[in-house]
Amino acid sequence: MVVDATRDGEVARVLVGLDEYRVLGAVERDDELVVVVEADRPDMPCPRCGVFSRRVKQYRWQRVRDGLSFARPTILWWRKRRFRCETPGCCASFTEQTAQVPARARLTRRVRDAIAAAVRTRSTAEVAGEYRVSWWTAWRATVTVIQRLLAARPVIPPAQLGLDETTFRRPQRFATGLVDLGSGKLWDLLEGRSRRIVSERLHDLSDDVARIGDVVIDPFAGYKAAVRDLAPAARRTADRFHIIKLANQAVTDVRCRRQQETAGRRGRRGDPAYRARRDLLRARERLTDHGWARLHAAFALDTTFELECAWVVKEALRDLYTCATRAEAEAALAEWYTLVDTYTMPELSRLATTIHRWQDAVLAWFDSRLTNGRTEGRNLTIKSVKRSGFGFRNFENYRLRVLYRCS
Repeated sequence: MVVDATRDGEVARVLVGLDEYRVLGAVERDDELVVVVEADRPDMPCPRCGVFSRRVKQYRWQRVRDGLSFARPTILWWRKRRFRCETPGCCASFTEQTAQVPARARLTRRVRDAIAAAVRTRSTAEVAGEYRVSWWTAWRATVTVIQRLLAARPVIPPAQLGLDETTFRRPQRFATGLVDLGSGKLWDLLEGRSRRIVSERLHDLSDDVARIGDVVIDPFAGYKAAVRDLAPAARRTADRFHIIKLANQAVTDVRCRRQQETAGRRGRRGDPAYRARRDLLRARERLTDHGWARLHAAFALDTTFELECAWVVKEALRDLYTCATRAEAEAALAEWYTLVDTYTMPELSRLATTIHRWQDAVLAWFDSRLTNGRTEGRNLTIKSVKRSGFGFRNFENYRLRVLYRCS
């Protein structure tokens, strides 16, 4: 191999950053920087007897992919020596290796670390193309780092646990995230959304499951049953956001039903109820003058007053969370049930049935004051990982990517 020798090898070594090697030459070829190097030390220890040898048996060239040098992909051509052991009776021959390039390696350690660091926030295919390696090479380098991080992760569950689901793949393929509400870190990611998968994960914890003191969940019976069976001592709190979301959904259902009953079609831009669709879900203290005007216009056209009654019930449920103590909340909830009973609407009856079924978990908020806010924040990170990879088919790869991104 013919190369252009550099005038100052020490300057080239500093620029390339190869402390263990001596630069013999460098040339730019096909938008890549090709650097010819050889090991700086004259001897190597025999792997069989441990005695250092200087006796060179032969030379050979090894091509090693390195990191980016001034935004250019770099290739090392290593003039590699094969030594023969000088110990009598050993008769071993061995090839030299360095800390940056172990035996049989085709990538330097620093480029593996650089690839793994880049894959944390970018797609594997994009990083592989930038460093001019295959997708599998980039992924293997990333998995090595991920497994090292996961091995150092504590195995005991957090004292405050949040459960929520995200979509893994469509149609209807979910993943359940377990979040440490104390630190906000994702503790684990499970494939599916059911009682069984949560029960199996909690069962694996054995006696450590008793460490879980609080669990915050959305109103999903599967999560509730799994926590009740495997961690009966844990306090189960229904997430406040999801409870208000149920009330908002009831208001939306009433609006859509009344629109069909009055106009025989879905809402359109000029319909007062459709124009007020977001104002109906907004907290009343956050409404502007224009918002109040849109609300009054929507209420005025509903001769049955059902839309206004649904909005009043929703706001009354919101007021429940302004109570200072659990005793006050219990009294306010009883009044809310009475309010719902005065209106004969199927949407509000379903809402009241759901709240009654989850009443203990709803009232538990006034003792724990915990929400799934940090869990929802982790969900945003999980969705960003899914977008960066343009979708995933292998759940285990997806799980590793998510845990790496959320570490």
